[in-house]
Amino acid sequence: MNVRVTRPKLVCLAGLLCDQRMWASIAAQLEKEADVKVVSFAGFDDLTAMAQHVLANVEGNFALAGHSMGGRVALEIHRLAPQRITHLALLNTGVHPKSDKEIPGRMRLLEEAKNQGMSALAEQWLVPMMSPKGRCNAELMTTLTHMVESYSLEDFEKQIHALLNRPNAEEQLAQISVPTLLLSGTEDTWSPVEQHQKMQQKIHGSELVVIDGAGHMAPVEEPVEVANALKHWLQKNRQARSDQTIEDMLIEWQCQKRVTHSINLLDQGRWQALANCYTEDGVLFRPSAPTVKIEGREAILASFTSRPAKETCHVLANQETQIINAKHAVVTSRVVLFAANKKVDHIESMVQANADVFIGRFVDELKMIEGEWLIAKRQGSIELHYKGTAC
Repeated sequence: MNVRVTRPKLVCLAGLLCDQRMWASIAAQLEKEADVKVVSFAGFDDLTAMAQHVLANVEGNFALAGHSMGGRVALEIHRLAPQRITHLALLNTGVHPKSDKEIPGRMRLLEEAKNQGMSALAEQWLVPMMSPKGRCNAELMTTLTHMVESYSLEDFEKQIHALLNRPNAEEQLAQISVPTLLLSGTEDTWSPVEQHQKMQQKIHGSELVVIDGAGHMAPVEEPVEVANALKHWLQKNRQARSDQTIEDMLIEWQCQKRVTHSINLLDQGRWQALANCYTEDGVLFRPSAPTVKIEGREAILASFTSRPAKETCHVLANQETQIINAKHAVVTSRVVLFAANKKVDHIESMVQANADVFIGRFVDELKMIEGEWLIAKRQGSIELHYKGTAC
């Protein structure tokens, strides 16, 4: 009997002014390890739109690797759909927001492209990112120059806009629980090793690979070493805590109990008790407005007391707890929400109610405060919405 072995999916994301050429050698070396798909972002001017494009065009779960700007897109994909990501690799990238120093530098490059063309931009932008070894590789430099020249000025301007309006992704790092690879080169002055070391400190169990002599374009400068690092990374399973201690089991139980209790209070409309489940400076992103930040216990209370009356039933499932340390944990829950616009008194009325059904997710960051686990941040999201129909 022939047994068909399905290779895992690996999606590789290109960075600013990059395309399939950045990942071609890597994809060839990994063809026995994974079904590799390379995605680039010509024509996009927003990181979230880039992330949504990937999610819409890749089926099922997949490993995800992003280079430079592609690393930021990878983090946005993980924020939008963490349940679909099996592995995460961030190469020559960062998580910090834009700085005042960065803006004029990018604007100068844009003016260079407008005045002198994309060939001149390749000289001004590409060459400083390469390692000395990379710059001496004439064939490689020709390939990369052609890659930059294949982009239009409009494409470049859109990608610059996306980067200058990028979110601060640093807060997401503590919520990553899949096998994570960070990679940089000793000659990368744009996204240096130190930057990745700081990221590693925030991603539990992550691995940092530093390639000696590689610059910002590590996937093409040292493709063999990068491919080997990715092979090792792909072989790792999702983090499992089969050796849990009793202390860890207790943390997991307490944190999941807090999350479940808060959801019960939400359905019961006990707003003050619900607000008390949060830290004093707690943060809430409601599923209906996942980008609107509500900060502080009092503001969270006000957001609930101002809600129109509804009959809701939240069902939590597939809860997973990532223990950061003895006083910090993250609980991820799948959520099914049944909601009717009006309160009903009898179950018969509820059965016939014109109710909506939402399927989404809560990611709760909890902290131990004076011996009690409280919610420091709740990020809600809605992935599916079924409109109710009257019976």
